[in-house]
Amino acid sequence: MKTQTLSMLLLAMSLAIPGIAQDTVPQLTDDNGSKIEFKRTDAATREILNRHRPVENKAIPAPSFAVKTRNNKFIMTIGGSINLILGYDIGNNLYKQPDAGIGFVTSAIPVPSVKGHRSDFYINPFNSAVDLQIVGLANTKNEISAYVKFGTNGNNLNLMLLRAYMTWRDFTFGEKLTLLQDCYACQPPTIDPQGPSGCVSNVAYEISYTSPSYKGFRYAIGLDMPTYYSSAGIYRGHDYPKFDGTQVTDYQDAEQLIPDIPAWVEYSFSQWNRIRVSGILRNFAYKDKIANKTRHMVGWGAMLSGNLSPSDKFIFYYQLAYGQGIGNYLQDIAGKPISFVPKDDEPGKMKASPMMGWNVGVSFNATSKLQFNAMFSQSRIWDVSDYCKALPDSENYKYALYAAANCFYNITPYLQCGIEYLWGHRQTWGKGGANDNRIQTQLQFSF
Repeated sequence: MKTQTLSMLLLAMSLAIPGIAQDTVPQLTDDNGSKIEFKRTDAATREILNRHRPVENKAIPAPSFAVKTRNNKFIMTIGGSINLILGYDIGNNLYKQPDAGIGFVTSAIPVPSVKGHRSDFYINPFNSAVDLQIVGLANTKNEISAYVKFGTNGNNLNLMLLRAYMTWRDFTFGEKLTLLQDCYACQPPTIDPQGPSGCVSNVAYEISYTSPSYKGFRYAIGLDMPTYYSSAGIYRGHDYPKFDGTQVTDYQDAEQLIPDIPAWVEYSFSQWNRIRVSGILRNFAYKDKIANKTRHMVGWGAMLSGNLSPSDKFIFYYQLAYGQGIGNYLQDIAGKPISFVPKDDEPGKMKASPMMGWNVGVSFNATSKLQFNAMFSQSRIWDVSDYCKALPDSENYKYALYAAANCFYNITPYLQCGIEYLWGHRQTWGKGGANDNRIQTQLQFSF
């Protein structure tokens, strides 16, 4: 099925490419004189498309050509990017880890590093994607947009559905980046598709509403389908030795009936001078195997984020998030079974682990074609030492540090090159820590 879908997309693009040499190819004229044409994307069309395209690291730019009506009431585009990355890992073989590959995933840095496996060379073309976007009734109150994106995961050629959502009257429905993520503040651009360890970043099945701007003020609220990463419910506390090593809770035997609720309020002086306060409430259901009953507990998170741009040349990024039980929203902790663990003093009950993620960054736009970026980030979790020590080494996680510096140059509107240095450190509970350094280059073609 995946191969068939990719073939259809490639066929559609192959049919479109011969027309690129022509600025306009009229195909149909209706009774109102609204001509359907294949045309280079102008500024007005690009602005409509960008209203509904995802804002994220490695996002595909709005395509340079579109099938559209002359009055922009209907627009359809097919775009994509082919990204070739060449690099070295020095100090660890992070590239070979199953949860990392081309992504600089600091939580996957092997601890300790293995002698004889502390460097690696790679050439990777598996960070490519294609997308389809359709906009109808553009510039009306009923403007509607649908967006679908397919791509590889950076490790192999398996095609995956990455995004699939629609937007209508300020409502968004589908598979998308969670509303909790501040896409403008999360990070400057990187070659690394993973990004900073402490960034709030997660793809969710979501229904959300984002308000129009009221003199700079906006707000948003959503419902996310919850995903939980919890311990297996094995008691590791010291207050009740008779339960040590016994499963006292089970979250897989309880139905999750309440969605996550993310929301934010923002004030913008301009696009790159803004501040946002975000929050999320979660409900976690689990089975108390001691009392043989279903219990519920609350997880929550709060975040301050935004941008500062003192001139056209500089953009600063900042984000600080703290909460309990929000591991699947924090980039580096997502997937670790330590967001919810049994309570030491009450066997059969669980607690939400406290955790934090923060990052800062800066972009310097030297020219219209040349950009420099730098960033630093940390993610951290507390009160899980006994549970982490009992987990496999790959799951033992205390905190991680992430630093990146890069440079991008746009050779043409379609072709971009870049070079990047990455440094990461992973610290565990009781088993030490390890570092990795990565130097990589990128050649990306976007169409």
